[in-house]
Amino acid sequence: MDVVASDDKEIKDLDEDSIWDLIESQRHIITTKVRPCHVTPFLRQCHVIGETDEEEILFAPHLKHRCMRTGYMLDLLRTRGKKGGVAFLESLGFYNPEIYTLITGKEPTRDCSSILVEKGNLGLIQFLMNEVMKAQKWLGEEKCHKHRLHEKVQSLEEQNQKLVTELKGLKAAEANLSRIKVDWNRHHNEMIRLKEENYQILMRYTNTLQEKEMSVTRSRELHQQVDNLTMENKKLKLEFDVERRMSSKLRDAFKPKQDELLYLKEEIDKLRLRIQKQQLNPVTIDILEQDRVEALEDRQDLMKEMNSLRLELDQAERLRNEYLDEKENMLVECATLKIDCDMYKDKITSLQAQVLELQKERDVAYGARDEAQLQISKMIMDKDLCRRQVIELQDTYRELNKEILQLRSSRDRQEKVTNNKTPPREKPKLKRLQAVNPRTISCDSDDSSCSSQGDFYTNLKKTESCESVSSVSSSFVEPPSKESLYRRQTEDAMEESFRCFLQGPPPMKLLSRISLFEFNGDGILEQIEIIGGNSTGIFIHKTKPGSPASNCGLESGFQIMMVEYNGKEPKKTVLEDASLEEAVWTLKQIKGMCCLAIRRKGDAYQTLVENIEKKISTSGDSFYIRVNVTFDKENGAMGGFTIQCNEILHITDTVHRGGSEWKAFRVNPNTMADMDGGAIPNYYRAQQLLIGMIQNMAQQIPSIKKRDQKTSSSQNKLVRIVSTDKSQRNPLWLSFDCGTINPDKEQDDQPPGNCFTLMPYSLVRPCHPPSLRPVIIAPTRIGKIVLEKLKDKAEYEKCASECLNNAEYAEKDRKGDILGVKEVQNLLRSCYTRTAVEAVVAKNAHCLLELGLDCVRRLHKVEIYPIVIVVRLCEKNIKKIKKILQKYGVTEDLLLECSRREEACLDTLPCLYNSIANGWSDLDSLVNLVKAAIKDEQKKIVWIEQAPL
Repeated sequence: MDVVASDDKEIKDLDEDSIWDLIESQRHIITTKVRPCHVTPFLRQCHVIGETDEEEILFAPHLKHRCMRTGYMLDLLRTRGKKGGVAFLESLGFYNPEIYTLITGKEPTRDCSSILVEKGNLGLIQFLMNEVMKAQKWLGEEKCHKHRLHEKVQSLEEQNQKLVTELKGLKAAEANLSRIKVDWNRHHNEMIRLKEENYQILMRYTNTLQEKEMSVTRSRELHQQVDNLTMENKKLKLEFDVERRMSSKLRDAFKPKQDELLYLKEEIDKLRLRIQKQQLNPVTIDILEQDRVEALEDRQDLMKEMNSLRLELDQAERLRNEYLDEKENMLVECATLKIDCDMYKDKITSLQAQVLELQKERDVAYGARDEAQLQISKMIMDKDLCRRQVIELQDTYRELNKEILQLRSSRDRQEKVTNNKTPPREKPKLKRLQAVNPRTISCDSDDSSCSSQGDFYTNLKKTESCESVSSVSSSFVEPPSKESLYRRQTEDAMEESFRCFLQGPPPMKLLSRISLFEFNGDGILEQIEIIGGNSTGIFIHKTKPGSPASNCGLESGFQIMMVEYNGKEPKKTVLEDASLEEAVWTLKQIKGMCCLAIRRKGDAYQTLVENIEKKISTSGDSFYIRVNVTFDKENGAMGGFTIQCNEILHITDTVHRGGSEWKAFRVNPNTMADMDGGAIPNYYRAQQLLIGMIQNMAQQIPSIKKRDQKTSSSQNKLVRIVSTDKSQRNPLWLSFDCGTINPDKEQDDQPPGNCFTLMPYSLVRPCHPPSLRPVIIAPTRIGKIVLEKLKDKAEYEKCASECLNNAEYAEKDRKGDILGVKEVQNLLRSCYTRTAVEAVVAKNAHCLLELGLDCVRRLHKVEIYPIVIVVRLCEKNIKKIKKILQKYGVTEDLLLECSRREEACLDTLPCLYNSIANGWSDLDSLVNLVKAAIKDEQKKIVWIEQAPL
């Protein structure tokens, strides 16, 4: 309860304790509202304080703010006794009458009794004259300030006139801009029309080229057939000549000779004459008969001999004919072989000419490829240079911004000093106290290691670009200005970014006690043995006795948080979330002195060792990947474990069997449970196999094209081409700034600039959407038809589009609400917005979107994960819905072209998709298959590719 002076007693009549009890009862109000600079001149005139006391009260460095100075003044007056209390109350009566009334309960008398007692009337007059002079000085300052304000008002009015003039100019410019926009839209529409015409011309040109290739192929086939027919004609001519010669010989052989006929007629005539002469007596007849019998016997012998000779002659003739036939056949075969030889010579000549042409085309292609690679490398170098320039410009901008803030604060401080009622005096500057660093450094090893730790931490502090955050931001009671608040936010953001740089991803994990150990790291993997992975951390398992690592104090169970070593340049690598393969590779690069940041984490180490001993796990690695290439027995599969493109695998060991292999398990698409597993190539080995596979495919392009024309479109995809910028880091390694690194080789052995971009594996993360997912069907031409059928079904609803002008579209696109553009008409765009999709999803229905595959990434940015259904089309499938396509005005060629164009976008999708190839005969069966695929995809876990870090 406050103590108030009684009405019948004056302040002077009270004793010392009563006066100071009155003052102390209102000490808080006094220290808050009373300014020492106002009352100290009065107190000095009353001789209760001197000039030294006044300077100490106003300018002592240990008094941080006004409350402390007022409290110190009260303590100093308390030592002066009753005289000090009375003088202080009289000063309150002059300068703070409301506080005087609050303390004493009376109105102030302003009799200046203390001054009269000490100096008399002359001192009081002198004091009042000083106060009048101060008031006159203050009045002059106020007049000057008023004059400055008047000049400032005039300058502001002039600026206002200038702004009005500029506003008129801006309005004219805006009208001109609107006219330019109309012209631009008109030219843009004309450009789109020309692009469409160019596209149609290009399509016709492509078709013409294809027809030309087909005609060239057909002409080659016809030429081959003509060559075959020419060869058969020559063969037939030869056979005909042989047969004709044989038939003429046989005809001549069967004709009787003229000389033999004449000889036989003469013999017959002679025999008839002899018969007529020898028709004589019987004796002669008997003799002749005997002669005849003997002649007959001789004739029979001759006939027998003649028959044997004829048989021999026939056999000889048969052999002669066989030999002649063989001779003719050999001659025919020889002529045929000559013809075949000539034909093959012509073929070989033509093939050699074609090979020479192909070699020339190959050399031209190689030259174009080398030029393209050279241009790409130049572009990357220019890009890096631009990045460095941007970083330098950002640093310059920050420095200039700091200088501007300092100038503004100094200007405000000067204005405040000139406008202050009291004479200007020097005030202590605003100071920022150092806050306690949450990371403490322990020195549990020997003195040498502790000194090296101190040097290491000093080097880390030198890299800071801002001061530490202070728990007490100001040493004054007044609230900070806007510039001070902005400066504090900037410094907090800079320190937060530096903390993230020191700790690595994710931030705010290096909060426990960390020790630093420095030693000779040559052959560090022979000194220590490490276990662990990205999910548990990298731990020291064993140390070699007598090694530098053991001598400096490293023990089993220590977790390696960070490594610093000097290679070609000083390097720091954070291993808190690194895989075992990454940690082994990093430690292999250490040559010479190194420094390890260690944290003791015994419980996690014991748990990891128990799991390895119980064979629950083989390491501490655990992450998920999407396979971008098929590995079977022909393409580098290990141990019979074949994997297909677009499969999801769970990696549990990145140093499997101590070589370039990973231990992987297939993942259940609905529960994420591990299924069958095996060994797969690591990232570097898989990349080499992928490049070799692409080279083989490039050499087999003609056979692949013919095979693709015959095979079904439902076959599994062999390769998914996914690439990343060369300047970006490997998405599966978090600690290196290069592209792909061979973990089996030293870093110094890597060829300069050897930075691949093909990614055999992509890092993915699981996602569980809480509601029904939207649906996108590709190709868009067939998707519109299927969506029209689905929109009337239960659990399906078509998303409503919004028509926006250019300004509305730009505003919503800036906020990220635009998910895709359906169509553009004049100055209006028909768009799908995030609000419309969320409204349909809130109804517990699948939202049907007529969007292309290029809008999937934009949907993922706003955490909307659609179901992508791809309908594989071919000429056979299109004929089944030919009538429906005619109803919607879509031709077969246009649908096939749309399917080929959108199929090229499948490799860039950041998620898996469902393909429908065969099994449908009409539109209704296709809709049923799409519904079944949507139902199946809704049950599955969504795997999202993580962007390259």
